[in-house]
Amino acid sequence: MGHLMFYLAVVASCLLWSAACVAAAVRTQRPRLRTLLVAAAVLAPPLALVPWVGLTGMLAFAARLETNWFGPTLTAFLAAVVGGLWIVRAGLSQSGSGRGPVAAAWPAVGLFAMFVMAKAVSFGTLLFIDNAVAAEARGLRVEAAQMMQANLPPMPAADDDAAPLYLRVFAALDADTSFAAEESPVNKTFTVDVRTPEVTAVLARHAASLDLLRRAADRPTCRFTRDWTRPSISLLLPEVQSLRNAARLLSLAARREAADGDPAAAIRDIVRVHRIGMQAASEPILICGLVGQAIDTMALNALADVLPRLVPADLPLLESPAIADLVGTPFVYQRHFLGEEAFGLATLADLADARQDLSILQLLEISGPRKSSSPFFGQAVTFLFRCFLLPADLAAYRDIMGRFQNLATSSSGATPSTFGETSKRTAEIHAEFVRRRGIVSGMLTPALGSVLTTQTRSRALHRAAEVLVAATRARLAGGSLPESLDALVPGSLAAVPLDPFTAGKPLLAKRGDGFWTVYSVGADGEDDGGPVPDPLPAVEGNDDQGLRLAL
Repeated sequence: MGHLMFYLAVVASCLLWSAACVAAAVRTQRPRLRTLLVAAAVLAPPLALVPWVGLTGMLAFAARLETNWFGPTLTAFLAAVVGGLWIVRAGLSQSGSGRGPVAAAWPAVGLFAMFVMAKAVSFGTLLFIDNAVAAEARGLRVEAAQMMQANLPPMPAADDDAAPLYLRVFAALDADTSFAAEESPVNKTFTVDVRTPEVTAVLARHAASLDLLRRAADRPTCRFTRDWTRPSISLLLPEVQSLRNAARLLSLAARREAADGDPAAAIRDIVRVHRIGMQAASEPILICGLVGQAIDTMALNALADVLPRLVPADLPLLESPAIADLVGTPFVYQRHFLGEEAFGLATLADLADARQDLSILQLLEISGPRKSSSPFFGQAVTFLFRCFLLPADLAAYRDIMGRFQNLATSSSGATPSTFGETSKRTAEIHAEFVRRRGIVSGMLTPALGSVLTTQTRSRALHRAAEVLVAATRARLAGGSLPESLDALVPGSLAAVPLDPFTAGKPLLAKRGDGFWTVYSVGADGEDDGGPVPDPLPAVEGNDDQGLRLAL
């Protein structure tokens, strides 16, 4: 209703301007001024509307926004053109009484005053719409905070919180300028020879940090200090990358312990790397979940590296609940989708009550290098966005995020949907997103489908790890690795695990180059010969996912 009133006021102001100019034109005795006033009556209203017709047309046909306001704006433009021409023609025609032009009887001052009033009504209507949108911001913030708090782990007791210990580790690692250097062994965790002097030096230099890391990973939970009651897209997460670097250091230590003949210590540290990943992912936003999965993948690769060094006396290590938890806990992202929605709602709330203008999108690194513009321009653009596009943007964002949350749940439940079904539904959501996307929702949601592929990749790697552990048990009991996956059934496995990227087909295995590789065919569904081992460059088209066990 508010937008209808706005467009009616715009058309009325255009027509009143035309009538006032014609009324003034017939009263002047100067031909040039008369011509100028008539031209202003005809041209000024449509010229004032041309930029808005162009902008709404661009949103409709170039940006393809479902809510674009092109139709109403074009209608107002045509009404201003047709109505202005009719008013000029009617006003300049001679009256039937022979007293000159019809417009001579029109009150020029009154028409100009009514024009000003119509303009004021149109602007006041926008202010009313803007205030109504701003009134929703508080509710959005409360909703975002509640969603975030509901997905956070409980506040831990001081002795159960790993965060203080991690912060001490981060400080020590940051103080070592060579730790994260490109040539550092920590950046070559799974390709470097762990017996080299460089690795020995790094592990000796950070022995105290490793001790703190082990103590931190053994604690049940981790909560870094953040104000989760005010989620914001600009919230800094400096600990995320630091946790990843710390996990690399502990993975390197585990490989060295196995090489030094202490597989029990290596297995314990590998389990700790997995726990670090789970702690990193405890914060309910996607970046934390993705980093947590990357750390968890480090643990699986370290396990694959250590398993060939086990001897029959180490068999009890593989029967521990910690190993069962490691291989049996793939990553799921349902909580992280909820947290991500909370961040989006908080961003939209900041736009709704003018705490942020559209320059916030620069923080997302989506809109490219920021061009210099006046603060007034950014505020004006954001004002128009709030009045015309934000409500539909918010509705589209809620709908898209709700669909992805349902999809994440169905693809990770007790009986998960197949990857093919998930991909089909993801494509449907993407098509819907293209049809009804908004400016902000379009920038916050386009990569969410890839997260579900990442979730499936985690399930594939954990199933491969389950096979490697079973194969190692068979080797420790019988003296050699099995020739095929079927040889593990039923002695070591109840059944060969299925490849989650396929519809009911098992994982694959192959021998070659001194390794026994268990792998999934990946998202493309095609066997590309197994994953490309580090440090070889990636092969285009090969998206196989798996783990390698040295023969």
